[in-house]
Amino acid sequence: MVAFLTTLASWLRSLSWPMLKAQWGRQLLALIAIALGVALAYAVHLLNASALAEFSASARALAGTPDLVLRGRAAALPDSALADLLADPQVAQAAPRIEAQASAQGLPRLAVQGLDALQAAVLAPELMPQPFAAPSSSVSGSAALMTMLSPETVFLNDAALAALPKPRPESLTLNWAVNGEPRSAKLRLGGRVAAPGPALAVMDVAAAQALFGKLGRLDRIDIRLQPGVDAQRWRASLPASLQATAPAQGADRMSDMTRAYRVNLGVLSQMALFSGSFLVFAVMSLGVTRRLPQLALLGVLGLGARERQALVLAEAALLGLLGSALGLALGAGLAALGLRLLGGDLGSGLLAGATPHLQLEPGGLLLFGLLGFAVALASAWLPARLAGSIAPAQVLKGLGNEAQPRAPAWLAPALLVLGALLAFMPPLFDLPIAAYLGMLCLLVAGLLAVPPLVRSLLRLIPGQQAPLRLLLTRRAHDQAGEAAQMIAGVLVALALSVAMLVMVSSFRDSLQQWLRQVLPADLYVRSALREPDGQSSPLPVSLLDALRQQSAVQTLTPQRSRSAQIGDEKVALMARDIAQEDALPLVGHLAPAPAADRLPVYINEALRDQLRLQPGMPLTLTLAGQSGAAAPALQVQAFVRGVWRDYARQSGALQMSLSEYQRLTGDRQITELYLWLAPGATQEQLQQRVRALAGGDALEFAASAELLAISLHIFDRSFAVTYWLQAIALGLGLVGVAASLSAQLLARRREMGLLHHLGLSRSELLRLLLGETALYTGAGALAGLGLGLLISGVLVYVVNPQSFHWSMELSLPLGRLTLLLAAVLLAALLTAALVGRQMGRDDAVRSVREDW
Repeated sequence: MVAFLTTLASWLRSLSWPMLKAQWGRQLLALIAIALGVALAYAVHLLNASALAEFSASARALAGTPDLVLRGRAAALPDSALADLLADPQVAQAAPRIEAQASAQGLPRLAVQGLDALQAAVLAPELMPQPFAAPSSSVSGSAALMTMLSPETVFLNDAALAALPKPRPESLTLNWAVNGEPRSAKLRLGGRVAAPGPALAVMDVAAAQALFGKLGRLDRIDIRLQPGVDAQRWRASLPASLQATAPAQGADRMSDMTRAYRVNLGVLSQMALFSGSFLVFAVMSLGVTRRLPQLALLGVLGLGARERQALVLAEAALLGLLGSALGLALGAGLAALGLRLLGGDLGSGLLAGATPHLQLEPGGLLLFGLLGFAVALASAWLPARLAGSIAPAQVLKGLGNEAQPRAPAWLAPALLVLGALLAFMPPLFDLPIAAYLGMLCLLVAGLLAVPPLVRSLLRLIPGQQAPLRLLLTRRAHDQAGEAAQMIAGVLVALALSVAMLVMVSSFRDSLQQWLRQVLPADLYVRSALREPDGQSSPLPVSLLDALRQQSAVQTLTPQRSRSAQIGDEKVALMARDIAQEDALPLVGHLAPAPAADRLPVYINEALRDQLRLQPGMPLTLTLAGQSGAAAPALQVQAFVRGVWRDYARQSGALQMSLSEYQRLTGDRQITELYLWLAPGATQEQLQQRVRALAGGDALEFAASAELLAISLHIFDRSFAVTYWLQAIALGLGLVGVAASLSAQLLARRREMGLLHHLGLSRSELLRLLLGETALYTGAGALAGLGLGLLISGVLVYVVNPQSFHWSMELSLPLGRLTLLLAAVLLAALLTAALVGRQMGRDDAVRSVREDW
């Protein structure tokens, strides 16, 4: 093996290096193609991995290191639960926790953790309070500990401290609400905690109970079991009202929720590498074509077929190694820039709140480095096979090489059928893996369909008896297989660009229509304060009746938003007047009630898929007592009346009638108001009046036009990266056309020289080349358009519902599709014109002299 590698290295120096120097421009393009493909794929991987790692670190810091986390299934835990746990001989430690949400100056959303500092050092070390200044010799350790336990002291993590005004204040005023009543407290800023992630405040658990209206109740208890106690068996012995989970499940939930987004973006980022592989193939083919006489001579002198193949593959391996190394370095730089400008979720908002740092790992470096290396080798496989299969004597006599074998005629239709079957298979591991394999089958089938499509288009060319048209049609008919090789990169990139363009346009149009359905009012009002559980605080009770008397308000609709549970799943509940069911963005049919005593509810698509629910199926809702009250949980027997489209969330949510909700629960609180303006009234006047009636400024207002503009801006920002990926893939595909044209022109030097010798002018030869390019690119554009439309159907009707639980209506942006196709055709013709200019530099006699 060592001797063979040494010999191979000498061949590369003596045989390959002169060719590389002579074709350095094309080799550089192939190197850039691999580097860009690896860089984009690796950058997207680093962005998502860094953001998820940061979120996971934050979740682990909040969760601590207990064996189990105990919560109530539908209500908070009583203080007595802590005493029972401490008396349990199987429990070694039990640490109480209070969880709340508040706001402060510069911190619109601040998570608050109330914990026992005596237990934090063991169960949650990253939440352990640390004074700003180390205690001096005049301050005892007990005095420092008493400072941490002071009920008027709060400790912030780095994200919260960075948001405070400069210089850092000595105190912090927290704002929140309990059952709609505004609360505030001025606390001394005592130090910091090491927990990473979004803004976080830590304080004493007893102080948090008193501040947030949770006296006698706990949100969770962290449990450390005695050595040897089986956690599963201990958990099974708990009462039905309690729920014990592993502390890492919060991070796992976020990973599961964002996995579809990360996988889809990762697959999309491979588009440039996939398109670039055809450029590498064209460059390697060109290199082999130029050296066929040399390779044939080497074959006569004793270099066998395997050695010739190994030589070409070694050149590709070297290209792949260099391209992968450059791509990994460029990808790390792009990822660092993306984290600074867009965040780890590239603007999608799925991992918002964390400020991730770039995290390089050996596994990712190895994986994407090998990916670029493998793509280079795969792209060189056919050229290497050609180098090994030549007949040296025949090539040296100038008779060319044997024709390459054609794919069987049945393969393309079979791949189309297989792709369609795979596309509509159910998801695997909650991911549309089969759909992706189906799209790959469709792409390969499209490439195989190019030659028969070219032959079909030949019939549309009029006046085929003219000399140039006769040459064009005869050669295109006999060499239609070259068309697939020449336009493969453009076809793949164009098909994927068409698919993404149609999918994004369909998504955007469906989003606009959905926003108009769910935001019909002129103005929306809610409280700027948050309840301790993070829910929006209810509006003042008197505000609703006062607004009904205002002449500036034509109509108003109240809504109550809160959380509910279905089994162990927590879902968002919205209760509002549903006078007309058609006003909801419904998907599918409405089901009649299975029983008269069941309440109709409308679930979103995520909840339908999560719990395998369908219209007409019964379910049981669990509604906990109101925040700040120890009311027992309420069980509501309901049924699924219908399913509605919900682009606002990927988690479960349901809607129900406000009057039915109030009748069942007695809860008259309102969290949002939908206001329609009377003729002549303005939004500014109404906002001022609402603030005056509410008796404070802790209100948030939003106009429907403003919400629509913000939503579409977020949408465009989220998909901005896809446009760049498409543009790079198309660019690489067009460069691949140029390289393929160069290879074909070189292989046809004698043919072109003979035609010129027989009387065709250089302009006529250029027209012939442009005609062939137009024919091949036109066939590729038609195939790319058809494939793109097929793949867009898979994306719209399969991938998005399986990945994000979002359905949409297919929308064709005809104007942009026409511009895209025209741009590809024009770019291909310009490329052919530039490549064809070198035909004018070749002398006709010199081109055919080898035939004498």
